[in-house]
Amino acid sequence: MLTDPNARPDTIAPDYSNLVVVIAQTGDEWSTTGKLVERHILPLLRKHNVRLVEVARKGPTKKDGVAVLQDTRQPYRLHLEGAYKLSHENRATGTMPQLGGVRKCSQKAKGWPQDAWRAKEFGDQQYIHAIGFNVNEYTRITRDSAYSMGGQRIPTYPIYEWGWGRQDCIDYLYRELGVVWPKSCCRHCPYAGCQAGWPEQLARFATLPAEAAQHIIDEYVCTALNPRSGLFGPGKSLISRLQRDRVTEPVKLAAARMKRMPWAIYRVRRFYFAPANAIRSVDRVLLGGHLVVYAALEEMSDLVGVPLVRHEQIAGAPVRDGDRDVHRRLWVRQRQDGAYPAMEEFYTVAPAQALDKSMDRFDDTWAAHTDTLLARLESRCEAAADVVRHALTRSRFTSAS
Repeated sequence: MLTDPNARPDTIAPDYSNLVVVIAQTGDEWSTTGKLVERHILPLLRKHNVRLVEVARKGPTKKDGVAVLQDTRQPYRLHLEGAYKLSHENRATGTMPQLGGVRKCSQKAKGWPQDAWRAKEFGDQQYIHAIGFNVNEYTRITRDSAYSMGGQRIPTYPIYEWGWGRQDCIDYLYRELGVVWPKSCCRHCPYAGCQAGWPEQLARFATLPAEAAQHIIDEYVCTALNPRSGLFGPGKSLISRLQRDRVTEPVKLAAARMKRMPWAIYRVRRFYFAPANAIRSVDRVLLGGHLVVYAALEEMSDLVGVPLVRHEQIAGAPVRDGDRDVHRRLWVRQRQDGAYPAMEEFYTVAPAQALDKSMDRFDDTWAAHTDTLLARLESRCEAAADVVRHALTRSRFTSAS
C-alpha cells in the first residue's frame, strides 16, 4: 500500500497516521536483511511518515522488561543487535534453538516483546494486528487467530488473503525493488535449515562467515553437553552440513576463535523422569586453555581408571547426515534407554561459555536416586578433579616464581 495507494485498506488512514510498523529484534538477524530494509523499506516509511517501532527483550525473563530501540516516523537505520540476544541466553545455558513444539524461541524473542509493547501502548483500546503469514502457513494462522485478547486484538493476514505463497512475495519484491529478498531469520534458526530453505541459508554462511562462526562454537558446546543434540535435530549438526557442502570458512574461523577462548571441564548430570522429560545440572569443574583442559581431563581419566570415549553414533538417536560425536567424555553413569527414571553423568571439555546451573529440585532428586556404586565413582571423580586442580595451581605458582 506504500507503493500502490489503491492497495490501502479502508482501515488505514489516507495519511497513514494510524499505521504502526512494529519489529522485534532478536539480536541474531543476518546483516544482509538489515541492509535491504535500510535501503528499500525505510525510505518508503520516511516518505509517508509511517511510525516505526523497534523493540527487544532487555533480559532472559519477562520481569527484565522490553527495550524500545527506536520509535520514529523518520527511521534511517535498524538496530539488529537488539538488547538481549537470543543467542546470549542459549550461550549461557549451553543450548541451541530446537525444532518442533511451539517455537518457544520465537515466542520469547519476537512475540512477547511485541505483545508487551502493544499492551502498554494501546491499553484496552481495540486494534487491528496484521501479520505476514503466507498461504502455506495456515497452521500458524490458526494458532495465532485464537489469541484475540477478548476481542481487543483483531488479527488479519493480508498475504494469506491474497493467496500468495513465499515465491509470490519474492517475485513481487523483485518486480518492485529489483532485488532478490532472502528470508528473514536468525543465523542459528533450525527451521531455516529445512530442505527447501537450506540452500539460501548455506549461501549466507558462505558469504558471511564472520557472522556465522560464533553459532558454530555455540553448537560445539551444546553437543559437548548433550550428545543427543544438534542444531537440526539429534545427529544432524550445523558443522556437519557445512563440511558436507564444502562451506569451510566459518568452521575455520570458529576453530581459530575457540583456540583463543577459555575452556572448561564440565560435569554434566541429567535425571530423566520419562523420554524427553529431564532436569539437568551443569558445573564447570576447571578452567584453562584448551590444551591444558584436555590434558587435565586425560589425567582425571587415568586417576579414576575410566577411559575417555566417543560415541560411534549420537547417543539415543541413529547417525544421520554422516554426523559423528567428536567429544570425548569420562562417563560416570550412562543412561539406559527405555528404563525410567534414568540418570546419566559425565565429564567433558568445551569452551567455557556455558554457566553453572541446575534446577532448584535437582540436588535433592539426584541424591534420592544415587546408589552406592554411583556415589563411590562420583567421589573418585571429585577427588581426581581436586588432584588435577592442585597440580595446575602448583604449576602456575612455580612458573610465576
